[in-house]
Amino acid sequence: RERPERGIMADQPPAKQRKVDYTVSKEAFLDVFKKLAQDISEDPYVARQPAYAQKWISEMQNYNVPKGKLNRGMAVLDGLLTLKPEASAAEIEGANILGWCIEWLQAFFLVADDLMDDSITRRGQPCWYKRPEVGTVACNDSIFLEASIYRILKKHFRDKPYYTRLLDLFLETTFQTSTGQLLDLITAPPGKVDLAKYEMKTYNTIVEFKTAYYSFYLPLACAMVLGGVESEAA
Repeated sequence: RERPERGIMADQPPAKQRKVDYTVSKEAFLDVFKKLAQDISEDPYVARQPAYAQKWISEMQNYNVPKGKLNRGMAVLDGLLTLKPEASAAEIEGANILGWCIEWLQAFFLVADDLMDDSITRRGQPCWYKRPEVGTVACNDSIFLEASIYRILKKHFRDKPYYTRLLDLFLETTFQTSTGQLLDLITAPPGKVDLAKYEMKTYNTIVEFKTAYYSFYLPLACAMVLGGVESEAA
């Protein structure tokens, strides 16, 4: 069965009804991942690495980036179509690319977080660093995942007038999340929970900074940038 296009149709259903088409849109979203992962593999700097390093990058991306629920990434397109139901095919593609940048960001956070927390499993499989051939190489892999975001943004958005706004969004969100991660780590270190530190205000701050900005704010902010919302207050 052919996949219905998500585009500029006059009878485009409301946002709530579009959720019925989740499996189809997720499949289309995953197709975009394959193209972006290929872009990273074919990056001039990656192409200069020996074959075994290129293979490592490809396997590391496929292991860590597309295995989650993808709610954050897919929320960009949902947000764009809510703001701009007549979005063009190019705008829809841009939304999916930005959605994957968010998924790359999440992968960066999770690979690093698992290492810091000494976690065992992630998304139903051993944490990346727990694989016997990986170990602390995961530190560099997390850095590579983050750096990949900016290669993708440069390739697809550098000629757009809102390119610097996108850069600012991702950089600011990463900074916000790192402060939440720090607070989580020093408030409740693995195996050394100090309940005197764990107040409701601290908990709320961890939730806001470690999770909320990149999970909820960033996807909608990306959609607003693509949708032409200029207001800083918005």
